[in-house]
Amino acid sequence: MHTTSISQGLLSRRYLVIALALFVGCPSLVKAQENEGATAAEVFATVGDVVVTRAEFEQVLQRAMRQKFYHFEPPAEQREAFRREVAQDLIDRKLLLQEAERRGIEADSKAVETQLQAYAQRYTGRPEFEQRRDAILDSLRDYLQERDRLRALEAQVRKVAEPDAAQLRVYYEANPDKFTEPARQRVSVILLKVDPSSGTEVWQAAMAEGAGLEKQLRDGADFAELARLHSGDGSAEQGGDMGYLHRGMLSEAAEKTIDELAIGEVSEPLRLLEGVAIFTVTERRPARLREFGGVQDRARELWRRDRAEAAWEAVKQQLRDSTPVRINDPALSSTLDGRLHRSPVTS
Repeated sequence: MHTTSISQGLLSRRYLVIALALFVGCPSLVKAQENEGATAAEVFATVGDVVVTRAEFEQVLQRAMRQKFYHFEPPAEQREAFRREVAQDLIDRKLLLQEAERRGIEADSKAVETQLQAYAQRYTGRPEFEQRRDAILDSLRDYLQERDRLRALEAQVRKVAEPDAAQLRVYYEANPDKFTEPARQRVSVILLKVDPSSGTEVWQAAMAEGAGLEKQLRDGADFAELARLHSGDGSAEQGGDMGYLHRGMLSEAAEKTIDELAIGEVSEPLRLLEGVAIFTVTERRPARLREFGGVQDRARELWRRDRAEAAWEAVKQQLRDSTPVRINDPALSSTLDGRLHRSPVTS
């Protein structure tokens, strides 16, 4: 199952407990110590010794849906997959919070209070906020502290040692695709601009003008001169020269036409979204692996990024492997990531 990464999911904006979300009918956050007294029917999952109630899961689910979906709920065919994703993220969050506690990581209380005061100032005076001010701020404080501890944990795990020259060389040789310039071709264009909503007659006139320009070019007219006179593309001042382009920079139709041209050959007029275009290719350069000496800074940056990501994933995997997780939901317990230790919750 594909799941959103912790760094891009659990710590992302969609899981931020904002005061406005609490205004519109969300129950107060259920604190961990209160979860411990939940009955079996009220338990959604246990993560190690931590109990997650159904109320907490549903609250997180509702919050996630409001953040992600325009109508505040996923399409019917995505509903179960989204529930699984949210459940996986919630469980991983609990695992990481337990790890932060084991490591003695505390929230930056000053930063948390500063954020809290900003929320309070934003909503002060609104009846919905004033009626539940203390409960809202308490819930926000709990959440912001957790978020800060998770960020601190991730920063700690992702802090990796600098690579030496030998490690960089090995990384460079093992990942040539990261240091290879793609194949490129130098392309020039004459674009007869046409508004996409124009009628058939306008498009026919542009195609006829393009055919006339093509004939002039095949009779020996200078491409750059005609481009300066007729082209509506931004490259007109450079004689239609668009510079070196690699695959994906132009539309599929334009790329297909250009790929079939010999160097110096002129294309037939081609109707595109922007108008009618005539292309020529002046040079082609094959893909090229850059020399190690010229890419050491990039190699160092990519090495650090990959090592940091590997370290973060390893910690999450270790927590999943070592912590018993029980899910009291047959639909989810049978389909969630098999790396979790799953079994039905019993009383």
